[in-house]
Amino acid sequence: MTGAGPPTVAGVVELIAAGQAELLDGRGLNASHRVAWGGRALSVKVHCAERSSAAEFRRIGRVDSALRGTPWYPPVLDLGFHGAERPRLVVVRPYAPGSPADDARRHIGGVVDVLADLVARAEGVRAEETLVGDYASPWLDGARSERSLVDPLLTGEWRGLGRAMDRHLGELRRGAQRLTSADGLRVHHGDLHGRNLIAQGPGRLTVIDWDEAGFSRRPADAGKALWLSCRLGRGDFALDPEATGLFLGRLHTRLGIAYSDARDLARLGALWFLPRHDHVTLLGQRDAGLGSWYLGWVLRFWRRFRGNLDLVTRTAAELEAGGP
Repeated sequence: MTGAGPPTVAGVVELIAAGQAELLDGRGLNASHRVAWGGRALSVKVHCAERSSAAEFRRIGRVDSALRGTPWYPPVLDLGFHGAERPRLVVVRPYAPGSPADDARRHIGGVVDVLADLVARAEGVRAEETLVGDYASPWLDGARSERSLVDPLLTGEWRGLGRAMDRHLGELRRGAQRLTSADGLRVHHGDLHGRNLIAQGPGRLTVIDWDEAGFSRRPADAGKALWLSCRLGRGDFALDPEATGLFLGRLHTRLGIAYSDARDLARLGALWFLPRHDHVTLLGQRDAGLGSWYLGWVLRFWRRFRGNLDLVTRTAAELEAGGP
């Protein structure tokens, strides 16, 4: 098949099976491919069987309807399931050429602009409860169960993760609850940070990686982006004071998020760095080393959490007082 006519799930899956696609790097649960179709490049995301569901199908489709026409959004070209025994959800979009930023701090302005667009695009959107949720939802709805499930994985060198969860989970949940509004529905990307903004020229960006897209009733994208866009480097989690100030200032201006909410915003975002049993297990099934890599990665986050949280609080206070 050479890709005549509009791209289809069946057609791109056939090309992937025939070895006529490039597998893109990534440590997530889903597989990404670049496929040539009729003279154009396509991005094909093959979701893992465990995360392929009718609800996921509806969620991606509803988000696509809300965001179509946004300059930075690559629309869905086809969406469907492939396979009989363990059907996998397949999403076909235009491929975004360009390179992600090695230093996410350079894209803080773009990230906040996208956050503002996601809020605006949710106006008037109605979504059934099965489509509403984010990384904080499991911890707000069933923290005791989530903590109990992951405990057998946190042995040996990972015991520090268990202690961090027990030390901080209560305050993280309270912060997330304070930022939750029954009326504040917004489109949720799920992993919005500089590495998922592809630069295609001056002032032109495309947002990629819509695996976790849906809807949320709290600023979950902003909370996670605070941690991932303001750190000094990808290998660690020391926040850059200047980048943190820029991020919080732009959030205040563009989204109206109060400086007094900055500490709770950081607590909300920190919930994403709590290991969950199903996520760690699925990573290990994809690659034996991924589970350990992930646990080490989030452990580094928690070793710096308290100092970083205090930095966010001080920076917000200085901005509220009119400081630099």
